[in-house]
Amino acid sequence: MNRVFPHAQFVEARVELKRALENPKRGRFIFVIGPSGIGKTTVRQAILRTICGKPAYWGAGRIPVIEVFALLAQRAYFNPRSLAESLVYELIAPNPRWLRDSDDPDNPTYAMVKAEIERAHRELLGMPRPNVTEESMWRLFQQLAASRGMWLAAIDQAHALCTNHRNKDPADHILNLMSILDSGDLNFLLSGVHGAADLWAQRPEVRRRSTLIWMRPYSYERREDRDPFLTLLRTLGHEYSFSRPALLFEMAAELMAASAGIFGVLRKILADAKERADSAGRHAITKNDITGSYYGDRDYEKMWEDVKFFEAVMKSANTKARAVMVASAWGLKKRASTATEDDPKPASKVNCDG
Repeated sequence: MNRVFPHAQFVEARVELKRALENPKRGRFIFVIGPSGIGKTTVRQAILRTICGKPAYWGAGRIPVIEVFALLAQRAYFNPRSLAESLVYELIAPNPRWLRDSDDPDNPTYAMVKAEIERAHRELLGMPRPNVTEESMWRLFQQLAASRGMWLAAIDQAHALCTNHRNKDPADHILNLMSILDSGDLNFLLSGVHGAADLWAQRPEVRRRSTLIWMRPYSYERREDRDPFLTLLRTLGHEYSFSRPALLFEMAAELMAASAGIFGVLRKILADAKERADSAGRHAITKNDITGSYYGDRDYEKMWEDVKFFEAVMKSANTKARAVMVASAWGLKKRASTATEDDPKPASKVNCDG
């Protein structure tokens, strides 16, 4: 697979995630937030393969990381017991998909571990599921996590925790996970779309022990994203044949609009275009193949709404207006709190009345 050159915000997010995962401190939440298809899972798994080393060195019966999905299992509402059960069964018979490198799918280490775990899965299928309370299931998870030497539980689609019955608050779930962090030597990594912000927005105690990592799509509003996006088109273009060599560059603006700058969406458009060309008996992809693979109007509008909402959620608070109020109340003559890095003179001295 050709190397993809991401934009600066993507590189920064990857560096932040690597730093957070390598931090030996436990008892933390790591939130990775970005639009669907941005590459959250791919980046996480690549980093974990690097920092966890070879399975041969983990020790018998031990696994450092597990991954589960937060699914809407009960009448389209989140069920915390289902999440606890998924975590427990993942510890009993883990799915080591994060060990599989897409650049080297035949990696012998992955094949060996996968064969052993598939055997465990066959044995697990014959076991009756324990009929225990949610509290007991969470307690079992904590016991198994300790015995397995697991230090990270990655929960994908964490925004599902925010889909609840009317009398249930998303904070209830995150506070339950926080109580587990308090009693165990592990971290939770929760990845999802912007809706997951509700998990910490109302709870300062959650925010204080969390690392928030935002994964932005390419944006036409950031001029510095242009060249990386064009480079992305070139690298993806090496995987296909086109009716004209420069077709993707000619359609760059249209492809940016059709994908909302999301790598996964762009890749699917090209994959669908290839299928259209193959179905028509053509080797080369045409412009009509590509435009025919765009999302429908409803999906297209929703995709851009999601990106706009994500950018709004990600923005830092603007403190300038309130800082003026603080300066007035405290009698601060110079508004040092509103100074920026671009100010020519640092506000190192403040004159106070009295």
